[in-house]
Order: sequence, then C-alpha cells, then structure tokens
Amino acid sequence: MRTILIADDEKIERQGIISLIERENLEVEILEAKNGKDAYELVRKKKPDILFTDIKMPFMSGIELVNKTRELSEKIAIVLFSGYSDFEYAREAIKNGALDYILKPIDPDEFSKVLNKTLDWVEEHEQKTIIFRKNQDFLEEYFLQKYLHTGKQDIVKEAEGMLDISWWSNVRRLVLIETEDNFFEELKENFHELLEGELQLPFYYLNLDEHRSLLLFGERVKVDFPIMGKHIYEYMAERLQAECYVAVSSRIEDGMQMPEAFREVELLMENRFYHHENRVFLPDMATEGKNNQEIIGELLEKMEEDIRLQDISHLWEHFRKFDAQGKAVGQVSHIYIKFSCFGIIKELYKSMHLSQEKCNQTVDALYQCTSMQELTDILEENIRVYEETVFANQSNARSDVEKVKSYIYEHYAEELSVEILGGGVFLSPGYMSHIFKKETGEGLSRFIRVYRLEKARELLQNTNKKIVQICKETGFTNSSYFCKSFREYYGCSPEKFRRGVNSGEEN
Repeated sequence: MRTILIADDEKIERQGIISLIERENLEVEILEAKNGKDAYELVRKKKPDILFTDIKMPFMSGIELVNKTRELSEKIAIVLFSGYSDFEYAREAIKNGALDYILKPIDPDEFSKVLNKTLDWVEEHEQKTIIFRKNQDFLEEYFLQKYLHTGKQDIVKEAEGMLDISWWSNVRRLVLIETEDNFFEELKENFHELLEGELQLPFYYLNLDEHRSLLLFGERVKVDFPIMGKHIYEYMAERLQAECYVAVSSRIEDGMQMPEAFREVELLMENRFYHHENRVFLPDMATEGKNNQEIIGELLEKMEEDIRLQDISHLWEHFRKFDAQGKAVGQVSHIYIKFSCFGIIKELYKSMHLSQEKCNQTVDALYQCTSMQELTDILEENIRVYEETVFANQSNARSDVEKVKSYIYEHYAEELSVEILGGGVFLSPGYMSHIFKKETGEGLSRFIRVYRLEKARELLQNTNKKIVQICKETGFTNSSYFCKSFREYYGCSPEKFRRGVNSGEEN
C-alpha cells in the first residue's frame, strides 16, 4: 500500500485533495500536515511514497520542505500546489527535486493525470532501485569470490572504487557448507532466509556453486562456533533433508585474512574423504580431550597417509601441527617421537624410490638428534625434497588431471560430484581434488560449472533450443539457478545473450 502525505495549512484544501484521491479508488494511506514543520516530521517518521505540498505554509515553506525532504530521500515523489503568482517558485522547486506542480484552483482531471503519473514514477523508481541493488549484490559477490580465491590486493582496490566493502575488514569467522547433491541449485534462493531464521544471527551469505555455500560472520557475533556448526548440520539433515558437511575456520583478527581462512575451510572439508563418520570439521578437533602422545601419534599416522596419497597440502598442514605440538610436549619421550618419525622417513624414501642406504643414513641422523628442533628440521628438509620430487615429475599429475577433464567433457550433462568423478577415473577424491587444483589453479566444482556454462553459451549461439532444454542438456537441474549462474559469468541473462547474438551485438 502506498502512503500519500498532504501538506497544506488550509483544512478545506486538504479535504478537497483527499476527495480527489478517493475518487481514484486506490488502496493508499493518506496522511495530513497543517504546516511545513509537521510535514517534515511525518516525512522523517513515515517515509511516504508521495508528498503533495502547498508552497506557502507557516513555520516552513513548501520550497524548504522540498529541499529538506530531498536531503533525506530520493525515493519520495514530490508534487507542489501553487497559484499563478508562485509559478516561478514552483519551477525552482522542480529543479531542486520536485516531480511536478499543480496550479490552484485544482482541476480534477489535471489532478488525476498528475496523480497517476506520480504513482507510475514511484513504481518505476522502485524497480530501478531493485535492479541497482541486484547489480550491487552481483558485483559484491563477484569481487568477494575473486578475492577469496586469489587473495590479491588489487581486487580489493578495484572493489573499493565501485562499492562499499568496509564490512569485509570486520569478518572474523568463515563457515563452509558442502552438500552431497546439488542442494544449492535447488534451494539456493531461499536457503539464506531459512538459515538466518534458524540461527537468529547476522551473517553474509555467499553461494559458491551448486554444492557449496559460505557464511561470513562479523566480530559482533559471539557464539560457540563448534556448537553452531553442529546445529547447522542437524538443521539441514532433519529439517531440509540435505546430507551435508560443515567446516569452521579459525578466528581471524582482520577480515583481509579471509583468503587464508577460506583456504583453511577448504582443507578442513577435504577431511571428509578420510573421515566419513565426521560431519563437522574444526581447526583443532583432533586434539580435543587427548594427551600429547596420542595427538603426535595421530598426526604422524596422518602424515604417512598423506605421503601415500601424494597429498602435499595436507602433509604440510599435519607437519606444522606436529611441529607446534612437539614444541609443547614436555612429558613425551624423545625416543617415542624418534621411533614414530622413523615411519615417516621410511614412507618418504619409499615414495621417492631412494636407496635403503640413503634411508638408513637419514634415520641415523634422526636418532642422533638432541632436540625437537633438530628432529623437525630433518623432517621438514625431507618433506621439501619429497615435494620437489613429486612435482618434478609433473607428467603423472598432468595425465591424471587430463583424465578428469576428459571425463567432465564427456559427462557434463550428468550428475557430477567428486565421488562420482573419482570413481570414473579411478582416483581417490582427496588426491584428485588436490592435483586438479594444483595443476589448474581452480577447484573441481568451479571448473565443472564454468564448462557447463560455456556449453550453454554454444547452444544459445548456435541452436534455437529453449532455455529450459539447454539448462537440462548442460547438467543444470534448476532453470532459475542456471539463469543466475549464466548472468554472473557472462554479465547478462541467457535470453539477452541470445537476442544480442541474433542482432549482431557484442557481448
């Protein structure tokens, strides 16, 4: 319902205008003010859609009211009433933001025309505001995703030149949600509101693709994030019937560290390949309730597994945790740690196909260490050699990545997940995800989405197939999600792209 404010010091004039409005049979709320000062207070408190004001009023003239209203809002449509003697004032008010004027005495037909023109202006202005906000939201999502994936400061500078991104610096925690199916393709538009209503907490929502969404929490949010992570999982499983995993980042002191926090939750999420029983992954969950010896033993076991899978990212992550834990051990025997590290050295040399003699020399050096620092230095040096060896022989990794790409090219119209892909190319999901990102610089989900969009572009350009049909043939199961994804990637809707191709316009 629209709200109309009538400001005139003559009661009979106000009543006459109300009668003219009622003749139009509109669903509107009508407010009255007997002077400019009262009118301005109503403008501030009620924020009407339309303001009809006389020019000559006590305490504040109509011209002053126009100027002060425009300082508050550009959205209010303003129409002045003026006599012939005030015509120059009315023209000046139009220059300062009034939409139109009506001469007194008021002609009913003229008033009807101006009223309907004003209502059209309000509607059009409202639609333009919605479109502007959508464009702003799209740009903000675009820059934020780009910054999260690259961490480049020039992206921040470019975004600052176009948007207000001051809130970025207040981000303190990231929560990544990943589903086993295309959940966010089906429920993307409503999920933000549903989850916000459930959590009763403010957060910024960023959909990454059909499988993943990211929640960004500011410094004002004071909650137990591990408990909240479990709450999110249970809510999605029980209320939305969606099987998902949740990864919670460490707290960051500056929002500009978001890329590091994003990388952390991506690494944490990869743990689902090794620990299917877990659904919520936290930065230090492995250490909870355990003594140092148990923690170190588990970390070294994970490092052996990482070496077997050639998972360099997790290997360094677990080594750093081992290093930090080792410096705080105190009561754990050095003999126990040295014996445990023997397995790591053995696995490293086995993977690098180095001689037993070389392995024995390193083990001897390990047992001669007199401090944890010496021991971790030996481990770190050998991990670096291992990393160089793995990536010196890029042909195997490249071959595996090419196999993954070929499978995507052939099956892009079907359901694709890391589990399905891994089974299709006979690689473990963890190893496959790692080498793909290392080799191509982007995650599997994004690569699949972009390839599907490129195939959709070809179909739009070269066929007359319907949008719904193209959506289905390129692996998207939800047409609204497809259209939004296309617009985000190409800067226009599928329909507009097709019209541009047919008319020969550049896109």
